Amino acid sequence: MKNIDNNHLIKIGLVVDDIHLAAKNFSELFGVEMPQIILPPEEVTPDPTGETYSVFRGENAPARVKIANLKMGPVTVELLEPLDEPSPYSEYKQKHGQGVNFITFTVNGFEEHIQFVEGKDIPLIHKGEYGTGRYCFFDSVSQLGVMLGLQEIGRKPVKA
Repeated sequence: MKNIDNNHLIKIGLVVDDIHLAAKNFSELFGVEMPQIILPPEEVTPDPTGETYSVFRGENAPARVKIANLKMGPVTVELLEPLDEPSPYSEYKQKHGQGVNFITFTVNGFEEHIQFVEGKDIPLIHKGEYGTGRYCFFDSVSQLGVMLGLQEIGRKPVKA
């Protein structure tokens, strides 16, 4: 692999203090429908199949966050209000306050792309799967000015 196989930006993640206010402001400013605000579950129940998980800095962590997605042309603006628990979102908020936390690109070949990016001395800090997709974030701020996210959509390939 010589480079990431896709340069299609699909998502920009914004950490916000108040997701309801930020969603309202975006929807009014751009004349788009008020997005659904997805609240994290109160209780975290591990998936016994292991198909759904979240690992942050090497530890299993639910990385719960309030989320609202605004479709803005070909890019989704994902508003994130982190809870006070370990996650890349709460870490960002503690260090920087509100702002652009990540940009995400779609890829095919999730694990190969992780190996490729880590081979460029950009460490993986967060990785998760949710049944029909996988996502990860790299500590790429010193190289790119922002955290890099990669996402692969679709069921995980079955190993032969």
